[in-house]
Amino acid sequence: MNQKPVLLIIALVSFGLGAISDRLLFNPGDSSQVVIREQSARGSALQGNNEEISQRGNRSGSTEKSRASREDEEQSRGQEHENPVEQLVRDIENGQGIDAARVDSVIEQLPQGRKRRELIGRIAWHWGRKNPKAALAWAETLPASEKISVTGSIIHAWARSDPGGAASHVAQMPKSQRSLDWVDETTHIWAEQDQSAALNWAMSQTDVAIRRRALRGAVGSWANSDVMAAGDFSLGLKSTPERHAVLETVARRWARQSVEESLEWAMSLDGANRDRATMAVFEEIAMHDPRLAAATFGEISSSLASGESRDGIHSNIARELADRLALSDPTEAAAWVLELPEADHVRRHAIERVAERWASSSPEKAAEWVLGLSEGDHVQRHAVERVTERWLRTDSMAASEWISNMPEGEARDAAAGELVRYIARSDQFSAFSWAKSVGNEGYRTDLMRDVLRRWQGTDPVAARAAVDSADVTAQQREEFQRILGPLPVSQESSGLPESN
Repeated sequence: MNQKPVLLIIALVSFGLGAISDRLLFNPGDSSQVVIREQSARGSALQGNNEEISQRGNRSGSTEKSRASREDEEQSRGQEHENPVEQLVRDIENGQGIDAARVDSVIEQLPQGRKRRELIGRIAWHWGRKNPKAALAWAETLPASEKISVTGSIIHAWARSDPGGAASHVAQMPKSQRSLDWVDETTHIWAEQDQSAALNWAMSQTDVAIRRRALRGAVGSWANSDVMAAGDFSLGLKSTPERHAVLETVARRWARQSVEESLEWAMSLDGANRDRATMAVFEEIAMHDPRLAAATFGEISSSLASGESRDGIHSNIARELADRLALSDPTEAAAWVLELPEADHVRRHAIERVAERWASSSPEKAAEWVLGLSEGDHVQRHAVERVTERWLRTDSMAASEWISNMPEGEARDAAAGELVRYIARSDQFSAFSWAKSVGNEGYRTDLMRDVLRRWQGTDPVAARAAVDSADVTAQQREEFQRILGPLPVSQESSGLPESN
């Protein structure tokens, strides 16, 4: 073996061992220091990590606090700029102290108009649920134009939360049509929640009007769930006006559920009960569908005219249906009434109602229609009177011109008579002149007599001069002079224009 490689290997090994010996001899404990330093390094790293985590947590907490603070500030600013009505309603619902002064301060900010009325009603409704007596006291301070509707909203809300308290309150209010309506409403709401309690309260009322309206409200609610039972209860009421009022309410509720069944029930009743219930059924149908009501009337018209009904129920129903139909389509109503029977003045009364209703919207068309009617049974005369009366209210000049151009006859006399009565209140001279133009002598005399009686109280001298110059019979002149009485010598004419 060559010695040089061996010697080289020995030298390298010796150098390595020497280096290790130096490290151990001159750096005692160094290995433990290495471990310590490593642990220390790891501890420092952990500490740094913890500090970083802590700082991050602090920063995160600060961020959350900052965000919450900003949200509070934004909410605060939002409340400052929130609709004052919304804020007021929220405070009312939360039970916070609300008084009339604060409510008024909010309302003062609302501009006039429909929206204002709606918002006031909303405030009233919420306040009425929470503190109705305070709300009603505030309503008393409002202008008359707002007071009634606001009071109604409060009472309605009160009835939803405490129907007994609301009913007792409205029953003690000064009696009026409005307060009786509230009695009806509150007992109706009460019966929806506790039917027995509402009925017992209604039956306990000693005031006739309040008792009747309370029964209507309670039984009307009952009819929504068991109409047959409600009808039987109504028939058992001893007071006739009370029984009829409640029967009408039941009939209306039943008609909304079934036209056929409600009419069958109504027509099965006796006497006045039958009439009241049947009339109520038709009124309810006509309110929602006048064409259906008219068609249904045609189907049972013969039964109504059979003599079992009283007080002209046949004619009353026809007049009501004609009115409702004319509201939606006067041309259709005009055609329908001409097909009605003439018995019991059914057709005449219905024609009058169509003429009156049509003249309210289009007097020229109504006038044209009535002039084409038959004069039989004075149908045309009465229709002309209704058209003239309505037309004079809206355009007296146009109505006067129409009358002037009418041909002589009963229709013109009827129209002229309406004109005389209309202008006699303010212009007796013109009224007397129009009265003299009437063709029928008896009717002409009646009109002149009526004008002179009014004229005698305002200007008897002018009235006497008008009689002296009128082309009347000696008998008429003598009668008119008796109406006017003796003429004071010192009194002079002050109202009669000079004649040519």
